[in-house]
Amino acid sequence: MEITLENKQKYRPLILVVDDNPEYLNGIKLTLEMEGFKVITANDGQQALDRLHAIPIGQSQASPETKRLPDLILADIMMPTMDGYELYDRIRAHPYTNHIPFIFLTAKSGDEDVRLGKELGAEDYLSKLASTEDLLASIRGKLNRAVQRRAVMTEFHDEMGQSGNIGGVILLVVIILLIILAFYLGTLFT
Repeated sequence: MEITLENKQKYRPLILVVDDNPEYLNGIKLTLEMEGFKVITANDGQQALDRLHAIPIGQSQASPETKRLPDLILADIMMPTMDGYELYDRIRAHPYTNHIPFIFLTAKSGDEDVRLGKELGAEDYLSKLASTEDLLASIRGKLNRAVQRRAVMTEFHDEMGQSGNIGGVILLVVIILLIILAFYLGTLFT
């Protein structure tokens, strides 16, 4: 399912942006909102985790339409309290959040930094100097892939449910036939 203007009106993907630079955070938030995304922000990794973990237990202070897990996380690496690497590790370690696509968006753009981010398993690693078009292309690609994964899982679940129902019907028919056979054999020998 591609994210198009029609889809944006029905369902607006929610993106969590984590950065300790307020000006940069507001700029990214504004850019993403202009593209039709819903955006929540956090100033560091710990604040992001607190917001994520408050959602399932109903303690989120967010507006009603954002009281759900984000569809994608954009995070800086160099932040106080909890850096982006630790945030990534904690999100991946938690079964409730480990499926959320994660993109590092950072000033740390050296080859070693990029390799480390990719080795950790982040879906992408972008420099803060990347163009807006590159950032948006990465976001859309990750969101489209997540939608495709959910569709496949739903289809797989539906197929398993249907085959489970067919198996249950067959089992019921076999049991009924065995009961009839037992009754018939019982009347023959009495």
